[in-house]
Amino acid sequence: MQLNYSQKDFYIEIDLPASKSIHNRVMILDALYGLDLQITNPSNSADSVLLNTLLKSKNETLDCQNAGTVFRFLTAYHSVNSKPVILTGSERMLKRPIKDLVNALKSLGEGIEYQNREDFPPIKIFGGLKKGGSVTISGETSSQFISALAMIGPKLGDGLSITIEGQISSRPYIEMTVKLMQNLGFDISFNNNIIITKSWKGQLKLNAIEIEPDWSAVAFWFQIISLNPNGKVFFKRLKTQSVQGDSVLAQWSEKLGLKLTEKDDGILLEKSSIPVSNNTTWDFSNNPDLAPSIIVLLSVLNKKARFKGLESLKIKESDRTLALQTELKKCSVHLSENNNGWFLDATHFDLKENTVFENYDDHRIAMALACLAFIKPIQMENLEAVNKSYPDFWEHLSKLTQIHR
Repeated sequence: MQLNYSQKDFYIEIDLPASKSIHNRVMILDALYGLDLQITNPSNSADSVLLNTLLKSKNETLDCQNAGTVFRFLTAYHSVNSKPVILTGSERMLKRPIKDLVNALKSLGEGIEYQNREDFPPIKIFGGLKKGGSVTISGETSSQFISALAMIGPKLGDGLSITIEGQISSRPYIEMTVKLMQNLGFDISFNNNIIITKSWKGQLKLNAIEIEPDWSAVAFWFQIISLNPNGKVFFKRLKTQSVQGDSVLAQWSEKLGLKLTEKDDGILLEKSSIPVSNNTTWDFSNNPDLAPSIIVLLSVLNKKARFKGLESLKIKESDRTLALQTELKKCSVHLSENNNGWFLDATHFDLKENTVFENYDDHRIAMALACLAFIKPIQMENLEAVNKSYPDFWEHLSKLTQIHR
């Protein structure tokens, strides 16, 4: 399908998708502890819809499709349930390691069996885990493993102490889990590399919770405004004070030649007069989901840049580093790995009309590359990939073709 969005002057107000990261955690906690929360502004992302369906399912086999968060959270969730289940997923999901989380749960006494290949889905979870204690887990593979353990901690007798070894990838997502649990009334702490949860006493602090707009989605609008310097977008209800780690975009905006202005009812994004520097260094260790959009944005601006913290991109919905390397090469952009770091050279960026881009059924790759259509028409199939986190993405972009100021 051809994508073509001409550059225009525009002002648009949009409702960003609700954060699936927050909503998924809230749904797990609500189901685990019978909180009966009133959840407003729920996420309509495919991941959240899937998790809601699987939490209510009575089936013995649960298909988590390509939703890593869903698979990992349900692995811990069903460990403390009494009914055995088998968790499986898409072809890509079966290539995403689950070993660290499984080993942590096994060390607590949970019975889990691999159904095909050791260390990878599908897995059979026997359930019935009741006793807590202490567990050690690597922080380098996925923060979702640690969040999954933290959320079941208060369900276990004597609570749970989690010691995280090595470098912690995506630490803000673990902090999000802890903060949400504290806000709801759970006794949980996260200091240095240790999380301590106490048994749940049933004392709920909140009866209702509103899901924040998704800061991760803002990254794609950074690309759009950079390519439409006379455009402005207002994100309704978005706030800089957020439990989301990707709100770091508010701090990164100036470095990318953009300006964010917070108002009472949202945030305005527009182009600034500050030029974007060359040879910048970016560390995505805490915010790997932002990498595709920022890397494509710097490519369009013909920049050179250095990146750290891209290791976890290899086990996302696609191998995102390989996807970016492959697709950006079509624009004469080179993204290379060197000594545990990555180097971007986009000085010869050249987009040919109707270049065919693959998105690898990966929502963030799809949206990052789609923004190239503001330069020249491009071709891309499997547009429904964005439904995983931002179902209204194409509708929001189509509104820009109807606005001219």
